[in-house]
Amino acid sequence: MLVEALLIALVTYIAKFFSLSFANIQMRPIILGPLVGLVLGDIEQGVIMGAALEAVFLGVFGVGGSLPSDTEMGAVIGTSFAILMEKDVGTAVALAVPVGLISVFIYQLIKIVWHNAVVSIVDKSIENKNDKAFERIHIIAMVAFGVPYAIISFVSILIGVEPINNLMNNLPQVVNDFLTIASRLLPALGFGLLLKSLWDKEIIPFYFLGFGLAAYLSLDTMGIAIFGTIAAVVYAANYFKKQKLEQKLLFAGNNNSISINESGKQNPKDDFFN
Repeated sequence: MLVEALLIALVTYIAKFFSLSFANIQMRPIILGPLVGLVLGDIEQGVIMGAALEAVFLGVFGVGGSLPSDTEMGAVIGTSFAILMEKDVGTAVALAVPVGLISVFIYQLIKIVWHNAVVSIVDKSIENKNDKAFERIHIIAMVAFGVPYAIISFVSILIGVEPINNLMNNLPQVVNDFLTIASRLLPALGFGLLLKSLWDKEIIPFYFLGFGLAAYLSLDTMGIAIFGTIAAVVYAANYFKKQKLEQKLLFAGNNNSISINESGKQNPKDDFFN
């Protein structure tokens, strides 16, 4: 278990490093799941669990300093425990959701303790116009950010798999059934959260198109994904074409001092306001 714990700690550190480094890339569960499966020797289950957890956390993302749930830690720990215990997606979801919520407190603690501790040092380096010291502190902060998470993952995998496995095996059947149902409902909740933030009258036809393909044509996920991709490409092409046309009209209007009113008629513009 020592090797597995070290590998999971490495995956955790990579995920956290990329989230705060110059790349500023959030490693989503759909990426972390296969990575965890790869290092644990079961990439198929990693892909399956990563996709399921991505659906659960689909509408969860950080805005500014607000982090509703740590999807990276939830995906890594949930997928790792489920694979090591030879459990299904329901177990991965059941572990990932609370881990993601608890990890938010760790995130806030790191921000308060570590990042605030170097503020005075950074301010002093700026006052002294010491660019090298400022860059050095910034790099150290990025490199050190993922260390606490890696340690937590390492300890969790090293000493926590067996107790959690015993707990899951001794759960009443009604609790197992509830976890199975929850693992199927939470992806729908994830899609709902994403749809709420993106909802616009222009996407209503696509929403009902997907519903119709699933409900009346009984297409599987891959079939719906293909039709959805085609619809997205067509929509994006028309959208960019419309944007390009509007930019051309705006450019022509600025050059010729002409404005276009709502009725579509062209009126001369007073050059004084250009």
